[in-house]
This record gives sequence, C-alpha cells and structure tokens, in this order.
Amino acid sequence: MSQKSDQTTSGGVQDDTRSQDISCEDETLVRKALKGDLESFESLVGRYQQAIYNICYYKSRNCFDAEDLAQDVFLAAFKSLPNLKDIRKFRSWLFGITYNRCHKWFQREKIKIVKFKEISQRLSQQQRMDRLRSGQPGTHFQGDEPEIAEFLHKLPTDVKNILKLKYLEGMSYDEISEKTGVKSHRIDYLIRKGKKLIRERWSQRDRKGQDDGVS
Repeated sequence: MSQKSDQTTSGGVQDDTRSQDISCEDETLVRKALKGDLESFESLVGRYQQAIYNICYYKSRNCFDAEDLAQDVFLAAFKSLPNLKDIRKFRSWLFGITYNRCHKWFQREKIKIVKFKEISQRLSQQQRMDRLRSGQPGTHFQGDEPEIAEFLHKLPTDVKNILKLKYLEGMSYDEISEKTGVKSHRIDYLIRKGKKLIRERWSQRDRKGQDDGVS
C-alpha cells in the first residue's frame, strides 16, 4: 500500500516538475519575443500549434476552417503579446484567445446559416420571384434579398448545392463529403468559388448602379 502511494506521489511530483519546466521555457521565449525575437515566437507557435489546431478543429469540424482559425489565433496572440500582464500565464492566455476566436467564428457561421435559410425560402418560391420581375402585385421582398436570391440561383449547380449544405443545413465539410461523395478539398474550393462569384456579381451590380446614377 505504501509502495503504491509512493509511486503515485512520485508521478504527481514528476508531472508538476514537467509543468513548471514548460512554464519556465514559455516565460523565457515570451521575454525574448517581447524584445523582438521572432524566432522565439515561432518556437511558441511550434509548441502550441497542434493543441490550438485541435481546439479549432473541434469547434469548426473541418480542417480548412481549423487551419484558418489557428492562424488567426497566433496572429492575434502576436499582436496582443505586449498586453500580456503575466507572462507566466502565457498558456492559459493563448487558450483564452483561441476559445474567444472560435466563439466569434461560430457566431458568424450562425448568421450565415440564418441568411442562407432566408435566401433558400426565396429560391423555393419561384412564383413570387416571377411576380416581382414582371411587376405584378404579390409578395414583395425588402432590401437586397431578391438580387441575392437571383445571384445564388444563377450559380453553377455543384457550387449552389454545396453552399446550401454548408450554410442552409449547417453541415461540416466531413458531413458534406459523406453525403455527396465530394472530397473535402473540392468542397472547400466550391465554397470559395461560390463566395467569389457572389462578390463579383455584387460588385458588378454596384458599378452598374453607379453608372446609371451618373448617366
């Protein structure tokens, strides 16, 4: 019984010692980074990169957003490093930034999902859109919704379908891949392409409006 207790105590002491060593190493690297040593900050990134990525992946459920989030976390940490009050708490401070960034990302994604649901309802009501175009009385859309709906409606089918699964149904890349058989890297490409096409068409719409205003 005593031997087992001693072993447990010994293990606890080793863990505490290892934790203290990590904290001391972090403290040394943070001090150097604060003096402008970029290699020291890169060392900090290397020490925590996998842990931060794991958190981001758990929150986002796909590797592409997780990589973007992790990069955003380290960039924010680099910019905010001079504001770190207690360099001995670098680890908890970094994780705090990580959870904060993930929370903001999740809130933005929720807004996108809600917006796409609204747009999807418009797309499924083609009759209303026809009335709107022809000037017939009926349901009227407010703001830019009819134009956004038309943009989405005119997207390539593969792009439109992936965007609906991502933002309408709130699926992760893995879930979309399982449902459609499309590889994750292809899903990421189609989503980026869709966003780019919508931005381009929206810019064209703005330029046309400005030209009409001038003429």
